[in-house]
Amino acid sequence: MKLFNFSKNKPEDNEEDRLENYAEMLNCKLLFIGEPKIDGDKILDELKRHFDNVENVSKDKSFMFQFPDFQIELADATIPAQCLIAVPDDGKFEIEIPDTAFQQNWNWPEAEEIVRNCNYEILVTDFMSRTLPYKERFNLYMEFLAAVTKMTQPNAIYSFHAEKIINPVEFIDAWESGHNSILDILCNVRLYNISDSENNEMIMDSVGLHSFGLPDFQIQFSGFDANDIANWIWNYVYYVFENGDIIENGNTLEGIESGSKWKCERVLSTISPERVVINVLPD
Repeated sequence: MKLFNFSKNKPEDNEEDRLENYAEMLNCKLLFIGEPKIDGDKILDELKRHFDNVENVSKDKSFMFQFPDFQIELADATIPAQCLIAVPDDGKFEIEIPDTAFQQNWNWPEAEEIVRNCNYEILVTDFMSRTLPYKERFNLYMEFLAAVTKMTQPNAIYSFHAEKIINPVEFIDAWESGHNSILDILCNVRLYNISDSENNEMIMDSVGLHSFGLPDFQIQFSGFDANDIANWIWNYVYYVFENGDIIENGNTLEGIESGSKWKCERVLSTISPERVVINVLPD
């Protein structure tokens, strides 16, 4: 299958009608069986291995780090990008993970059992960085997430926008080795059966690109192998992340079969969370 070959046909909608996503805060929860020990100085030392300029500006029970080399332009000020570790109040032992985190978790069979045994959580998020170029923002957040993960040793990671559970050991190994599938940490591909469908139709979509202000993908299909469709979506997820929000209404993407052309339309997603997706119409 030849990938990333799409035709730029004349857009069907006016530019003013173009649907777009807007960047959201990046959130992951680190989950622990035992009470975590958070040492801001050790995290700072780890961050300094990757950033020339980083400062620990923590206050109270929140651990905050700012990165002066990443400047955020506001209406009346310029401030450095910041990343934050939020710790729940004392005495709060229950973790809060939605059931959807276990429904589309394809790569870690033990994830649900491990998470059910966890008693503590901390939130790792970026702050005031949504206006950064999305690739810079991705690298900043991922370096921060990796540093906190290494220094706190969680038992699992809940990726908020990807709606799945991540193995922290595999995450660190992949990030430090420069593995080319590292976008999987913040994105996911999901599969749903359509009830009462005459042709056993299914919907598959991606989720997570929307957090960077990019469109996700959505396709309703029958007669194709679900694994082939999943690989096809993942390839275009990486294509859009590399090249930006460039697929318009009326463009076509090469489908599973060589030479096939699948039409695209920018629409609101069928399945939550509500976001703009490239809805692909297989021939």
